[in-house]
Amino acid sequence: MTAQLIREWTGIQQFPVATQTKLLDLLGKLKEKNVGALTILVMGKGGVGKSSTVNSLIGERVVSVSPFQSEGPQPVMVSRSRAGFTLNIIDTPGLVEGGYVNDQALKIIKSRFLLKKTIDVLLYVDRLDAYRVDSLDRQVIKAITDSFGRGIWRRAVVVLTHAQLSPPDALSYEEFFTRRSEALLKVVRLGARIKKQDSIVCFISVIYSPVCHWY
Repeated sequence: MTAQLIREWTGIQQFPVATQTKLLDLLGKLKEKNVGALTILVMGKGGVGKSSTVNSLIGERVVSVSPFQSEGPQPVMVSRSRAGFTLNIIDTPGLVEGGYVNDQALKIIKSRFLLKKTIDVLLYVDRLDAYRVDSLDRQVIKAITDSFGRGIWRRAVVVLTHAQLSPPDALSYEEFFTRRSEALLKVVRLGARIKKQDSIVCFISVIYSPVCHWY
């Protein structure tokens, strides 16, 4: 595999000053602990906003996003360097193809991108405005667990995109977010075979516009 070109992380300059300050402070603390790189794996079904999430994290358009074309068939790793620290983000194709989990995509991720890397953070992306979960969601969670182990969910953040919505049934936004999060968390516990008392994952909602807002 050809060596990955690591560019300077100039996109960080697009973030609010307070965010830049926090990030640089965090990078400095990681370097003090001899941590010189962070690898983030972004996964989920197709059309949920994985690539948009990657672009928002980098602060520039590094992967193509279009509502009129399908996702790329291969995983893509984007690397950026800042102050001697390297950020690797792996964008992946949707894990569902033809109504089934795409096991081949998982094999490519492991064999091509993670041979010499450890997953530090899993971003599992889904839509906040999806009103239900089903057996396919559980199959996706199980496939990720089988490939990377149950421990991956202890380093996971569930990103709920398309968060600019008006909840149905006169629910408040907070109540709808809580119900959606709890439904997904239940699926994660079932698919990953994790006990209810174990502490796993946290949730954030994201609104995509010219600027990405994190709540």
